[in-house]
Amino acid sequence: MNNLSLKASYGLQGNDAILDGTKQNFYAWQSFYDLGYANSSMSGAAVTSLENKGLKWEKNANLNIGIEAKLFDRFSATIEWYQRKTTDMLMSFPMASSLGFDGYNKNVGSMRNTGVDVTLGVDIFKNTPFTWSLTLIGSTIKNKVLQLADKPEIISGSYIIREGETLNSFYTATAAGVDPATGEQLYWAWDTDENGSKGQKYITNDMAKATACKEIQGSRIPDLYGSIGNTFKYKDFDLSILCTYSIGGKVLDGVYNTLLYGNYIGQAKSKMLERAWKKPGDLTDIPRIEIGKSYIITDNSLINASYFAIKNIALGYTLPSKWMKSIGFESARLTATADNVVLFNHLKGMDPQYNFTGGTNFGYVPVRTVSLGIDITF
Repeated sequence: MNNLSLKASYGLQGNDAILDGTKQNFYAWQSFYDLGYANSSMSGAAVTSLENKGLKWEKNANLNIGIEAKLFDRFSATIEWYQRKTTDMLMSFPMASSLGFDGYNKNVGSMRNTGVDVTLGVDIFKNTPFTWSLTLIGSTIKNKVLQLADKPEIISGSYIIREGETLNSFYTATAAGVDPATGEQLYWAWDTDENGSKGQKYITNDMAKATACKEIQGSRIPDLYGSIGNTFKYKDFDLSILCTYSIGGKVLDGVYNTLLYGNYIGQAKSKMLERAWKKPGDLTDIPRIEIGKSYIITDNSLINASYFAIKNIALGYTLPSKWMKSIGFESARLTATADNVVLFNHLKGMDPQYNFTGGTNFGYVPVRTVSLGIDITF
C-alpha cells in the first residue's frame, strides 16, 4: 500500500444570488421599475418586481467524508460521501397573476442533497514502451425537500416542489394509451370524496379530468453519472479519449413536444408522427393528428435522460528532439483534437446534458469541432 488517507471537512457557505431566468439577480430584495412606460408625452414608470426586505442569504452546510488509497503503485481510489443541507432557499415564490405579478423573491424552505463520489484509476500498462492509464468517475445525488414555507407544495406548470420529494419533480397527467377505435388519447384519473381521499383509478378521455389528476413522474436527477478517461502513449505518440455518461432521470423536451403535438397548419412536425393513429384498430402510443386541438402534458412527453457521449479525442505526436535541435528548435508537437464527437441518447436532437432542472429550450446539441495545431518551443 503506497498511501491510505482519511479526510473530512465541514463548512457553511452563503449565497445571495437568485436566478432571474438565466441571469443572477444580486438585488433580489429590491423593488425595480421600468422607465420605458411613457405617459403621453411625459416620462412614465411601472413597477416590475416586488420588494421583500425580510429576504435573507441562502445558507449551505457541507459535510464531506472520504478515503484515498493507492495500491501496488498502480491502482488509486478516492471514495467520498457528502451531505449538503440548504436552508432559507432562495427562489421566486409564485402568486396569482391577477395581483399584478406572477411571484416575488422569498426564502421558501430547506432541502438536502446526499451522494457518493467515486474515482478509480489504474495504470493498465506501465514502465513499457506502450502505456495505458484508465480513470473511472461515478457520482450519485439524492435530493429531498425538507420543508417549505407557508404551503407543503409549490406547483409551476409541469413541475412541483413538494415536501418529502425531489426538487423540481415532474408533475403531469398520466397517459393510458391511445384508444384503438377512435385514436383519442386516454388518461388515468380518479375521483375524490368529500374528505379528499382518492378513489380507484380509471381510464378516461376527459382532458380536464386528467389535468385535475396530476401525479409526480420522477425528475431529471440521474441514478449515476460520471466520466471515463483513457490515456495512451507509445514512444512519441499520445492519445487521450474522454467520455461522459449518465444513467437514469428524465427530460421534458418542450421542442420535441411542440413538434409532436403542434396544432398549426404548416408547422414543422416530428418524424415520430409516422406512427400516429390513422385508422380503427391501430395500436400506437401517439394519438391521431388533429389541427386546432389543444393538448396537455403527460408522462408520454418525458424522455429517458440517459446518455453516453465521447466528449474529446486528442492525438499528439512529439517530433524527435534531434530533428528540432538541428533546425534551432527545442521541441515541437503536432496535435489533432476533436470535441463533442458523438452523443448517444434516446432522442435525436435532444441534449440531456443541458441541465439538472429537466427542461430544454431551442438550443442545439453541442457543436462538434475538429482542430489541428502545432506547439513549438524555441
